[in-house]
Amino acid sequence: MKKQTSRGFTLVEIAIVLVIIGLLIGGVLRGQELVNSARINSISSQQSAIKTAYFGFLDRFKALPGDLSAAQALLINSSTAPASVAGDGVILLADSAAFFNNLSQAGFITCASCSASTIVTPGTSGGVATYTPPAAGLNGANTLVNVFGQPLAFQYNSGANGSNGAGAINFMSVTTTEGGAPTLTTGSMIASNLLAELDRKSDDGNPAGGSFRYTDIVATASTAAPFVSNTASSSCTTGVVATGFSWAVAPPSNCQGASLF
Repeated sequence: MKKQTSRGFTLVEIAIVLVIIGLLIGGVLRGQELVNSARINSISSQQSAIKTAYFGFLDRFKALPGDLSAAQALLINSSTAPASVAGDGVILLADSAAFFNNLSQAGFITCASCSASTIVTPGTSGGVATYTPPAAGLNGANTLVNVFGQPLAFQYNSGANGSNGAGAINFMSVTTTEGGAPTLTTGSMIASNLLAELDRKSDDGNPAGGSFRYTDIVATASTAAPFVSNTASSSCTTGVVATGFSWAVAPPSNCQGASLF
């Protein structure tokens, strides 16, 4: 009888397997990098498009979207939402849905959900539309959403203190005299490393300053209490006022940024 012997893998075979595994891992990592890059570009493009629409609306109608009187809204069409309090130069979070509705009805953005019957009732026979602020907060059924399906929000209070604190607009600002600015959130569920990359590409990489920064405005919260955060700033950012802030290295997945116009 012949004696059977088992033969192991040769070094060449093991090397080939390791090379294949390395290529597969590299492909997966590269694929994830491309996905993240596409998400960053999508968020950036969306922010830029809305900013352009905002200034285009101002130029055409000489009024703030989300701050229209009934007569001004009707000049666009009978499905354009007037503001809760019109003509005061203030767009509260409660009027964020009206802001996106106005841009959509004027043709500056495309948003089918921005004219949802739950927030806007078109005026009959050419009459003025009525607007009902979404008391339970914004969602994909009444406003724009980001690439992660999370709602965006907009607010502007030119008379408010812009620094961090009660009534503040620009969260984490270390400049106490900074005034309120038009603020557009990115929507939530974004990892801090993606926001950091977006901040570096479009601004200064500082989550507490510049034209792009961290915000705790959460559109899914009640419009009566907008400054409620799903993820604390201490999780999404690191640092203190004395030494400055930076985006967190270990990224939680539920952070949010904002563009200041």
